[in-house]
Amino acid sequence: MTTDTDVSTVRDPVAIWTDGRLGRSGTKTANNLLLLGTRWKVACVVDAVAAGADAGVILGVGALDVPVVPDLASAARAGARSVVVGVNAMDADSHVPPRLRAFVVEAIAEGLDVVCATHAHLNDDPELKARAASAGVRLVDVRTEGPRHTWSPGLRVDATVVLTVGTDSAVGKMTTALLLHRAALAAGLSSGFVATGQIGNMCGADEVVHADHTFGDFIIGAVQRAVHRLAVQGRQIIVVEGQGAILHRAYGGGIINILFGAAPDAIIMCHHTDRVDRAMFPGLKVSSVADELAVIEDLSRRVGISARLAGFSIFGSRPCDEAARYGVPVVNVRDQGSSDILLRSVLDVTASGR
Repeated sequence: MTTDTDVSTVRDPVAIWTDGRLGRSGTKTANNLLLLGTRWKVACVVDAVAAGADAGVILGVGALDVPVVPDLASAARAGARSVVVGVNAMDADSHVPPRLRAFVVEAIAEGLDVVCATHAHLNDDPELKARAASAGVRLVDVRTEGPRHTWSPGLRVDATVVLTVGTDSAVGKMTTALLLHRAALAAGLSSGFVATGQIGNMCGADEVVHADHTFGDFIIGAVQRAVHRLAVQGRQIIVVEGQGAILHRAYGGGIINILFGAAPDAIIMCHHTDRVDRAMFPGLKVSSVADELAVIEDLSRRVGISARLAGFSIFGSRPCDEAARYGVPVVNVRDQGSSDILLRSVLDVTASGR
């Protein structure tokens, strides 16, 4: 039995546990694995409330041929060998909370490996670790500390680097980065994707730096080296996933570190037009597109990063009137052909140097 953090060796197929919340808030991990994940084959979703449906129908995207089953025993019968925690567990910061712990105990009893991306590691719980060892299953903790490297002025990157930024958390930065990367591959370009969060890692990435689980002194250096490794491999385009928002009082630090480490040639601004308050922070207002861009562009200029705006990736039902004055494409990246439009703009903007 091995307990580790290596998601590349997770046993396929997987089930995704949504704890009665599929199709509702708090299932960002599950939603993205179902819609964007390529790392694992999904056998089913475990959700007693939605059992009997197709997961895609619940999410409103049409049938995905992924059944929703009521419990872990059903998931094992459906062929799942591992189960991924697909719900947010905001209280799992310093220890494994009771509800999550009970689920893990049940999964171990069913002989399933458990893949968990909370800040609190399952392997740090002695009883859970002992149970897993006895059952011969793995507890895979996705969030890992990045390497301890400081930024180096001597590393040169011969590639076009693109960073997704945003006006808030959960506004499509990872989705946009992944779809842009895949559009580049489809166009015959050698592209690499750097995930900076646990969901991007689980969906499938060429390099990973968990920015929120790495010592602060080393985030910039870790991101810089991840980009550099892909450039050395000959990747023509390197797409880096952003985190948070630069004017976010809780999560502003993440994107500053990623911006400085990635040193992007181009940025894509992601924005949810229906969002008024910041996700998970009622009463904390979302900053304007103009304010977010102004700070990013000013910081970039002051430290010698080009960071040219190449487009907007917009989610929500309202139009983004702010974006019209910037003269770059404004798309919903999930629409057919939209990622190709963003890719063309990235190539145009970086070639022209405007």
